[in-house]
Amino acid sequence: MAAPNRAHHIAPHTDTDSAAVLDEALTSLGILRTLEQLGDSGTTLHLLASLHRQIQHRLPDAVADARDQDYTWAEIGDLLGITRAAAWNHYGRPDRRGKPRPVYD
Repeated sequence: MAAPNRAHHIAPHTDTDSAAVLDEALTSLGILRTLEQLGDSGTTLHLLASLHRQIQHRLPDAVADARDQDYTWAEIGDLLGITRAAAWNHYGRPDRRGKPRPVYD
C-alpha cells in the first residue's frame, strides 16, 4: 500500500509521439549505418535491438542520476513502470562487499 503523501510519477507508456520519435530514430540510425534496406523486417529488427541495447546501457546511469537528485526507489520504480523493490534489485542492490553491482550489457 502506498503512503498517502507519496507523489506518483507518470509510468512509461506508448503513444503516437513516442512512436513517431522511434520511427525517426530507426530511420536516422539506418542512414548512419548506411543500411540500404530500410523498411526490411530484418533491418528493422537489427535497428530496434540496437536501440534497445543502447537504452539498457544508459538506464543505470539515469537511475543513479535520479538517486543523486533525491528520487526515492518508489518514484524511480513508478517512472520505470516497475515496483520499488524491482528497481532497487536491478539498479541499487549492493554486492556482498557493500558496493553497487555493475550492470553489464
